Amino acid sequence: MSPRTLALLLLIPAACTELPPVEQTVSAEAQAAPYPDLAPTASLTDALPEGRIAPGDAAALGARGDALRRKAAAAGS
Repeated sequence: MSPRTLALLLLIPAACTELPPVEQTVSAEAQAAPYPDLAPTASLTDALPEGRIAPGDAAALGARGDALRRKAAAAGS
């Protein structure tokens, strides 16, 4: 059985599951709570350190991904 077929067979019961109405899953306290204040994204990203990714990191990550794909292909055959 292929992985795709197995995934589809496992998803069929989940697709047929009856979900509870949203009103029953959120407490009255949570429904009455005010919306949170929104913050501009600049205030969130300004605190991050600069230069977290080195110029060679993309090539190294691509090589690692290729190696993992080769390993997965070898394990699957």
